[in-house]
Amino acid sequence: MRTCLTVLALGLATPAHALELWGTGPLANASVQLTVDSELRYHKSALDDPGKRIKNGPFELVPGMAVHDYFEQVGRFNLLVAKDDLSIGLQFDEVALFSNRYVLDGHEQATTPLYDPMVQSAFDDSYFLIEKMFVSKKWDTVELTVGDAYASFGRGLALNIVKNTDIDVDTSIRGAKGIFRSGDFDLTAISGITNQQQISQENPNVAIAPNVDHMIAGARAEWFGPVNLGAHAVAYKFARPTELPLAVPVSRYSSDLDVGIVGANFEANGVLGLDIYGEYALYNYRAEEMTDGKDRLLGWATYGSVAAYPGKAVVLLEAKVSKDTERLTTFTTPEGWEPASIPTLEYERVITEDGSAAVNSNDIMGTRLRVDYAIVPGMFTPYVATTVLVDKDTEGLHFNDSQETIIHPMAGVEWQRNHWVAQVNAGMRTDKRKDTAEGSDRMVHFDGTFHFPLFGDEALELDIDAKKFEWGVNEQQQEDFLEMANALAWHHGEKWIFVFYQDWTDNPLVQSEGNLTFIGENVYGALEAQYKPSGNITYKAFYGAYKAGIRCSGGQCRSLPGFEGARVSVSGVF
Repeated sequence: MRTCLTVLALGLATPAHALELWGTGPLANASVQLTVDSELRYHKSALDDPGKRIKNGPFELVPGMAVHDYFEQVGRFNLLVAKDDLSIGLQFDEVALFSNRYVLDGHEQATTPLYDPMVQSAFDDSYFLIEKMFVSKKWDTVELTVGDAYASFGRGLALNIVKNTDIDVDTSIRGAKGIFRSGDFDLTAISGITNQQQISQENPNVAIAPNVDHMIAGARAEWFGPVNLGAHAVAYKFARPTELPLAVPVSRYSSDLDVGIVGANFEANGVLGLDIYGEYALYNYRAEEMTDGKDRLLGWATYGSVAAYPGKAVVLLEAKVSKDTERLTTFTTPEGWEPASIPTLEYERVITEDGSAAVNSNDIMGTRLRVDYAIVPGMFTPYVATTVLVDKDTEGLHFNDSQETIIHPMAGVEWQRNHWVAQVNAGMRTDKRKDTAEGSDRMVHFDGTFHFPLFGDEALELDIDAKKFEWGVNEQQQEDFLEMANALAWHHGEKWIFVFYQDWTDNPLVQSEGNLTFIGENVYGALEAQYKPSGNITYKAFYGAYKAGIRCSGGQCRSLPGFEGARVSVSGVF
């Protein structure tokens, strides 16, 4: 069965093709689009075991394959049927493990458990399910979606359920979503049970857990005029970690309300040459796990921005204050996603274990100013920026025991001419602790992207990313570290790209090991070839390793595992 899935996934990995349904039914002449994203990975492990591998088909052909090495095949199939104002969508995901079982002392062992015992599957090392499905219909003033939908109100302070493929997060709301439009007025309502993506497309699938049935319901009213005004409310009912998945998830509606959030925002564009935005949200916590044993607890957040455009300059000023907002993630953080997020004012590319504490702080305020100046419009634009944050939280992810004042100045430049491109960013972040005995955390960072045309359709692209971090004084002292992540890509015509990746880190908190031990134990290296025969399909082949680490996107951070081995993939690009 698993071999058939692999052949099917790789065999169907072709560009999206739209065709029309024939017949005389309600979907006659509808367009049909199928996309396939499939990947086969060979995971190398540093573990050693005296067991004997169980033979498992052609995937035993790797010379010297260690007992704990295994193959993983992942496939994602998306079907979209559209006719006029009607859309029907279906996403089917599947994963299979090969060569992940061996015998030790006469007993069969599993190198990697694919799914949790609570997950229902007919196969020990394969799992497939309909991950997303929806039907959407539009009329003159009404749009209705039944099935999986997404929603974000304002800047996401109260609700931000969106796809975040940068960190392999895709939680939707399975229920109903309606939008009513009349003139300058919009009303949006959504309600359902959260549907967390169970099969990861980019990260290893290990001990897949069943979907947890949290309930979310929200509504938003918007008026569009000289000043756009919005008001919204969201209600949450969360499942507890000790609870079994509900046989009928809709019964979650009968449980007590855990959190209620109300918020409002305004937006004015072009007023006195300024673009102005402001939003406020009030959190009403009722669950004792969120209130420190109190009957109720209030949290709040506010965010605002002003953009000005004097001459060739663009000036952006942002500010935020939040208090007890991260309590909202009490039950979803273990699942790796967040139902709402507040703009971080951070440069997300350099967030570390220390910086992620500020991103997820329960008591923080700050501002960020950035000025871009187009010396040569469209060609040469330098910028300077400064972020100042006051983080009073000392719990959770924080290493510090006293308040921190975070100062983070940055500068950079964007330059392009013909096919020459250079983008550079550099900065220094200092987390000054109120208790001077704790010292300060310091980080210096630099990153840049450089594109050099060679001859004909040939070109080189160089990506450089480095940061040096020095800790303050902590109860459990960590070691200072240096990290680098670089890539050199050769663009051979329009269809081929060959990439060499190099990572290096001596961060003791990173849970992975380098593969280029002949250079050093902390050195990672990899090669990748990409082939793009047309505008909507890409083939990739990768071999090597990259380090584990924290990656942040859209105000959410996730600790991602390292990888060593090989993978081949094919995906449509639309």
